[in-house]
Amino acid sequence: MRVLFTSVYPHLPEVIGGLQTTTDDLCTALLGMGVEVAVLCGLKEHAGSLSDRNPLKDNHLGYPVFRVADPIQNLALLVAAWDPSIIVVQSGTTLIPMAVAALETGKPTAIYLHNVETHQLGGTLVPDPAVLYLSNSEFTAQRWRALCGINSIVVPPLVLPERYFVRETGDCVLFVNPTPIKGVEIMFALAAACPDIPFLVSESWGLDPHWRADCMQRAAQLPNIEWSPPTLDMRAVYARSRTLLMPSLWEEAYGRTVVEAQINAIPVVASSRGALPDTVGAGGILVDAHAPMEHWEQALREAYMPSSRFDQLSQLARHHAFKTAAAPVILGRFLSALVGHAGEL
Repeated sequence: MRVLFTSVYPHLPEVIGGLQTTTDDLCTALLGMGVEVAVLCGLKEHAGSLSDRNPLKDNHLGYPVFRVADPIQNLALLVAAWDPSIIVVQSGTTLIPMAVAALETGKPTAIYLHNVETHQLGGTLVPDPAVLYLSNSEFTAQRWRALCGINSIVVPPLVLPERYFVRETGDCVLFVNPTPIKGVEIMFALAAACPDIPFLVSESWGLDPHWRADCMQRAAQLPNIEWSPPTLDMRAVYARSRTLLMPSLWEEAYGRTVVEAQINAIPVVASSRGALPDTVGAGGILVDAHAPMEHWEQALREAYMPSSRFDQLSQLARHHAFKTAAAPVILGRFLSALVGHAGEL
């Protein structure tokens, strides 16, 4: 079986985000089961030179990645050359045009929904027996069912524990992806309110250079904030972390960073947006995204300071991660759905 993942977003290492790491973990796991995989993706969003827009192909991640300026226009040509058994169209800035291009190739097509952003569709999703719909959480599935009347199979993001597990953790509050929708203003306010607690900010998505410079200037004014560039290996980050802060303002469709942290018994302080209540479970504390800052500070200290409560949250975090994100079960569900739709054994 040959599986082609497609998205207009860039792939690793150009952008390090939940979609990219989930795709990479899936590809790695599928390769281990004898399934051939490839990724068709866009180029870096903030490309600084014309050379960045040239089509590229590499195998640095252990599977072929085709990086092109316009994945939608290039899809048919790649399908003709690589001949996949099924195309998995993933969330991007224009989902519907990519899905239409996939269906026009005549190949079995799946749409894997990783968010609930209607403005990124480029059209309207409709129930169609020619399309296998997958959602990354029950929250995502329910939202698209209510919006468009489609039914989807829930396949949580695959997280390979060995890629994130560390033997010892550190003393920092970890905040990943310093963008407004991820709650960066709440992070800055908490760091200012808690000068006794060290914060580690880890970049993820490709940041606009001007926004990045502004955030780093603000971080430099607070002695308890350390800024870290994006990394393909999050183990070095989790080895320095004690608590994960995830005060997202947008509706998180899943929040895989929660699982990666909880694998290491790192409790989470998160907003109650989207799927986060289910993803965090008992292994953390939820706060209303618009709650007063003193509520956020109280929750953070509860999930950070040494106490029996912290020990309890830590144990519950690891238990919840391995209970809800069992990699073999998720991989089996994903592959069974693809095989059933593609009609291959």
